[in-house]
Amino acid sequence: MLIPPEQPAPAPRTTAGADAAEWAVRERIAEVERLLGDPADDANPLGRRALLDADSQGRALLGADARGRALPGSAVLAAGGMAAEAVPVPLGGRLERTDRLVRVARALFRRSASLGVGQVVGPLLAALPVWAAGTARQRRWTADLLLGGGTLAVAPRELEHGDCFVHGGIEAVPGADGILLDGRKPAVAGAARADALVVFARTAPGDGARSHSVLLTETASLPGDRFARRPARQGLGLRACEVGGVEFHACRLPAGALLGQVGDGDELALRSYQFARAVVPGMVLGGGDTALRTAVWHAGEQAPGGDPAAIPPQQRAVLARVFANLLVCDCLTLVAGRALHLLPGPSSVAAAVTGYVVPRLLRDSVYDLSAVLGARFHCDEGPYGVFRAFLRDLPLTGLGHVGGTACQSALVPQLPELARRSWLRDGPPPWELFETGGVLPPLDVGRPALRAAGDPLAAALDGIGRSLGAGGDRRGGPQTELCLLRELTDGLTGELRRLRDELSELPADDTAALADPRVQALADRYALVAAGAACLGVWYRHRDTADSFLAGPAWLVEALMGLSHRLGLPLPKREVPTAERVVREILDRYHSGRSYDLYGDRPCPDLP
Repeated sequence: MLIPPEQPAPAPRTTAGADAAEWAVRERIAEVERLLGDPADDANPLGRRALLDADSQGRALLGADARGRALPGSAVLAAGGMAAEAVPVPLGGRLERTDRLVRVARALFRRSASLGVGQVVGPLLAALPVWAAGTARQRRWTADLLLGGGTLAVAPRELEHGDCFVHGGIEAVPGADGILLDGRKPAVAGAARADALVVFARTAPGDGARSHSVLLTETASLPGDRFARRPARQGLGLRACEVGGVEFHACRLPAGALLGQVGDGDELALRSYQFARAVVPGMVLGGGDTALRTAVWHAGEQAPGGDPAAIPPQQRAVLARVFANLLVCDCLTLVAGRALHLLPGPSSVAAAVTGYVVPRLLRDSVYDLSAVLGARFHCDEGPYGVFRAFLRDLPLTGLGHVGGTACQSALVPQLPELARRSWLRDGPPPWELFETGGVLPPLDVGRPALRAAGDPLAAALDGIGRSLGAGGDRRGGPQTELCLLRELTDGLTGELRRLRDELSELPADDTAALADPRVQALADRYALVAAGAACLGVWYRHRDTADSFLAGPAWLVEALMGLSHRLGLPLPKREVPTAERVVREILDRYHSGRSYDLYGDRPCPDLP
């Protein structure tokens, strides 16, 4: 057997009910693609031309025009019930599993980051505090609002490491006759059209853990002389998303507007953003899919006879590297999302690593495609325009506490304790954590712990590393590829051991460590090691599946080669053409219209 005797073997892959669930999510993805229509159709209100025009003019993609008439794309998406993706199933929506949510949202991000943020990310971030802490009545009211075509926006809580673009303050004074609001938020996504607001407001002086509370209010009920919306601000990215301001002037809300208890604001903010770190980066990968597809299309257009198979070797190497990076990102998002179901205790570390690594790796990968696109990398027309818009919008899809600095700040304080108590000590994780299907426990957004009780990624690296070192059976692939995997896995395990020794010397919860470049560098390295562990876990779980590509070691070798190179670890000599096998998969998926992720969903929109 591949696992040493002291390691429990993974449970058999669950199939009861899983096939039906997989069929349902693929049908929903196809339904969303049909809803979005032909991207090359200039008459399509959600086509490439309409999206690029709205972007270049800095006008709202959805909502109403200057005369109050609904824009065509709004009616199309409302008919498709996209808001239901952010509403839990018990309340009549479709939010049941993180992997399903991510895959459906990718269809929007493949078309436009503004579309994905406006239709899924924005409503989801606004509704999470309601699902986590609202009363039954508040949850029912919010669900009815979203399912009925209404809009919900959030005036968020910013901590000291937040983005200055969204800084602003609102104070709330609870009293016997209600809650009095005063202050402003200059940057609230969807403020101009919001039918309701979730407001994080200060209810106590200072920055203690109980300094803020959360309120839910219907904007139509607010008096016009006490509440005002400010004009949208034009940013450099997400130009088709309206980001305006809200102001309160001694505005009184009923006591029933409070979500949870007075002082729950910080905890609800942390829970909401922990959930967002786990799922939003996976949604954004849809734009990376389009970027890679654009590069493959361009390379084929430039190749003799228009055959992508005739792509020059150097460009083929770039394409293989980018696809491997997309798979690394998807492995992380898979584990982080499933941890919210399976391991709510340790889920905070996986979420922080995902929110930190995925945007950086995705950004670097899209830039790498300049070696394939050449001068067209700077073109703003047609498919290239969509490519350029995604590249520009990518940093803003992680604004605030979903972004890299916040994720690093959430990760650093936990690492010393994990290094001392967990790394290379814990038993194996539940291998269902790395599965792309199967049955999951119900999702409870208020359940995940804010601090990790263990590290399933480090445990997976340790267990799989010892399994490969034991020289068990060869079901994973040819001996030469397994030899490469052993060397690469040994390198990552050695790096984890070095990190354990260095981080164990640091005191737990040392706030000074957040600003220490040495500690930040150690956190960077740990995040890359954790990404490699996620890839190993996914491959290990799928070795016996019918998916010959995912079960084979070629993609894993390329993924670990890239991560090891970033870590500066010695790279083994390649003895098999793993990159060429990855390129063959890229071309096969391009011609069959399948997505560049772990699932290979179809259909994906054709180019041009």
